Amino acid sequence: MLAACAGSIIAGCEVGPSYHAPEVQAPVAFDLGPQMLPTTFPVSSPTSAATTTQPTAARNRNVAAATQAATRVAAKPVNLERWWDALDDTELNSLIQRAAGANYDVGIAVLRVQEARSLYSAASGADLPALDASAGVGRGSGSNDTKGRVGQPLNAGTNTAGYKEITEVGGFDASWELDLFGGERRAIEAAGADVQTAVEERNQVLVTVFSDVARNYIGVRSTQLRLRITQDNIAALRRTVDLTRSAFHRGIGNELNVVLAERQLSAALARVGPLDAQVRQAERRIAVLLGLNPQDLYAELDRPAGIPAMAAEVDPGLPLELVRRRPDIRTAERQLASATARIGVATAALFPDVALTGGLGFEGQGLGADGPVQYSDVWSIGPAFRLPLLDFGRLDALVKVQDYRTQAQLLRYRRMVSSAVEDVENALSSYLAERNRFDNLTVAVASSQRAVNLSTQQFRLGLTDFLNVLDAQRQLYDLEDQLASSQQTVSTELVALFKSLGGGWEGFQTLPAPPKVHPAIVAAIGSGSDDRRESQVQDGGRRSP
Repeated sequence: MLAACAGSIIAGCEVGPSYHAPEVQAPVAFDLGPQMLPTTFPVSSPTSAATTTQPTAARNRNVAAATQAATRVAAKPVNLERWWDALDDTELNSLIQRAAGANYDVGIAVLRVQEARSLYSAASGADLPALDASAGVGRGSGSNDTKGRVGQPLNAGTNTAGYKEITEVGGFDASWELDLFGGERRAIEAAGADVQTAVEERNQVLVTVFSDVARNYIGVRSTQLRLRITQDNIAALRRTVDLTRSAFHRGIGNELNVVLAERQLSAALARVGPLDAQVRQAERRIAVLLGLNPQDLYAELDRPAGIPAMAAEVDPGLPLELVRRRPDIRTAERQLASATARIGVATAALFPDVALTGGLGFEGQGLGADGPVQYSDVWSIGPAFRLPLLDFGRLDALVKVQDYRTQAQLLRYRRMVSSAVEDVENALSSYLAERNRFDNLTVAVASSQRAVNLSTQQFRLGLTDFLNVLDAQRQLYDLEDQLASSQQTVSTELVALFKSLGGGWEGFQTLPAPPKVHPAIVAAIGSGSDDRRESQVQDGGRRSP
């Protein structure tokens, strides 16, 4: 190794393995699981008589409108770079756009990118010459009272010839460690991969934030729908209570019917409070995701709107495409590149360090020394060489440690790919299963509505017991509520599918300019302003990505 490196110093010698992206082990296609059974049960239309006599026809308008809106078919194929457009909701689009620029976690991730960029600058600077200034004065019983008070290259140039006592030394010293074995270059390579890791981690934060905004927004709209269904149910039950009271007062009913109707009305009224609380909780979560106070969003989100539309079909593409798209996989790959480069950093420590050092300045005799006051120039220049010989295996152990870390990171990367495929397949299965459930619940609600119409008509004609009316109404409300909840689940599962596919960050790749770095003396002068530092801290987490 030494002979090979000696012959290639000009071209540069780098110890340690060179990084090559690992082969991806992924299936050819996604496993979509068993196909869902289609909804084949016919939806019969209520008779005209039932339609005109049933007391709850008005409340089904909310369900019908929401169902129609939720099942709109997207006119264009889903663009995973802006998957939320497939949900066809302008309010959701606005919320996601605002979250990209105002979310606190996104701001933190951007600052971590800047941190990684600064560390890259520091690693690059370590491979360049360094210049220091030092000065020292002293009195004592020796011939050179400044030893240990100035840099070694400058101190090496001091000469006591002609002096009784050296009391003052000052000047500059420089050093440049020659990166003969590529340790510094490997460190720069690792720092560059760390920057790319930070960028991908920020992209992953965007994916998570966007899906959280969409999921909570769907929660707001679906719970608002459930609340409207409950209120419609309450209105219908109030009419039922009036009907039973009127019948009781006319002597064609009994008090039990009135009590049962009042009980069912009270049970419906009890559902309003928890649903209101769920709406507010989801609205507060959205406000936090947007970096706002909840009160800033209440009026905006309380405006009536439907549940975002479902996409009729989503093409997940190929598993290999996940490697290029999902930021968490891209993060793991960049972490693997960084870990591989750090093997070279650890390996380079086994080989000699060679540095060029020099000093230039003055020395003098003064400070009341017993002799004439006099000064002269001093200088020194030359290479420095250090070779580790006996360390009882410490450096070799550190190389092995980094090698094991790299092997573990390779396994993490492969596990990440496998988990990503699993995420997509699970999300697809859940989405398709819930769509099937939603379709069947739609049929069940229509049938249940007809049952309410028929039972009410027959009760008025004295052909059935009032308990059948109450039971039909209760089942209708339960099915309507299940249908609204299913709409929420379908849309939420769709968002989970989009998240598992890893899109959404591509349109938000603009980052702040890399931080400027300056020589130490310039940075020391520029960092003296407390106002500047405070402004950076206050503004740092709120920059637009």
